[in-house]
Amino acid sequence: MRATFLAKLAVLILAAIALIYGISIVIGKDAVGPRIIERPETVASAMPAVVLAIPETTPTAAPISATEIPPSVSTPSSAQEKKLEAYQVDVKNSVQLLEEGNATQARTEMSVAIDKAIGDGVSAAQVDVLRNMLMRIEYCKAGPEGMLAWLSTPEAALADTQLCGAVSIDRSRMKIEALLAMGKLQESWDESKIMLACFSKPGPAQMKEALALEQAIRIAGMAGANDQIPDLETRLRATVEAGIALKTLQDPQLPLATLGTLAKMRGDCASAIKLYNQALEGFDINKWLREKRVAPWRLQVLALVAMDRVDCLRQTGQIERAKGSSSVLAADLATALGEQDPLAEQAADQRDQMLYAPMSP
Repeated sequence: MRATFLAKLAVLILAAIALIYGISIVIGKDAVGPRIIERPETVASAMPAVVLAIPETTPTAAPISATEIPPSVSTPSSAQEKKLEAYQVDVKNSVQLLEEGNATQARTEMSVAIDKAIGDGVSAAQVDVLRNMLMRIEYCKAGPEGMLAWLSTPEAALADTQLCGAVSIDRSRMKIEALLAMGKLQESWDESKIMLACFSKPGPAQMKEALALEQAIRIAGMAGANDQIPDLETRLRATVEAGIALKTLQDPQLPLATLGTLAKMRGDCASAIKLYNQALEGFDINKWLREKRVAPWRLQVLALVAMDRVDCLRQTGQIERAKGSSSVLAADLATALGEQDPLAEQAADQRDQMLYAPMSP
């Protein structure tokens, strides 16, 4: 009797387990089914037109919070992401081609990227960033004459019509560099004075002030307007110090180099060396080469700064450091510019003067 009872109990337990397992499977299937049907990302990827059908009256400048987006619409859609990636790929290809020295193909790739960005509804500010990159490529491709010709084309028209906008300031600086390269000093000086007037009131263009002041000091020196340099230098030093403290200073090499040159002209080589060190910080042969490909005029400025730094080291009695720096500089410039380039030859002459100078008694 006992054995029969235990057998029946075992059968009942197994039956109960089987019943519970079957019920759990049914419940699981019912739970999975609605989730597959209701996934918003599946609907969005199958019908990207849902995102594109937003009325044009929606204000584009107003940010949309996550709570305002209907759960049935994914943002951004996969189609938008692919478009975004498409023009960014062209931009990266353009930069790579420029660094490889192929400015013609770089220009073509950047033009394609701009067309795609406009077609994809990218903001006007972002399109202007791409146009600025295209402008620099044009400078490398066709020289200063090509730069000025490009600036007069409809393709170079500003979306930001403000004379003192950050974009227009950037283009004014490049225009001035082109004018200087062509020897048009008066035109560049007049353009620079107009640009400097834009910094009287705080605004988005302030981040470009240090570069504009550095440029103005160089032009004032060439134009013989030495009486205006002290005020420009004071403004530049304050702007650079604020930019370094706030980490907003763009492209610090040229402003720091200019401050160093002004200190050297006053005979303060100790201060000049510190400023030159900051300007040249991290510049190895690969960066020298990149400067040549992307902005040839910058490499020339930095080469002269490096030579002035060697001269300051010598004047302050740091002969061994001056010899080492001079040798490295001459080798790097010979690689970047070529053995026969005037700056490379000047650096080599400076090195020889340092290495083979007669020993003092």
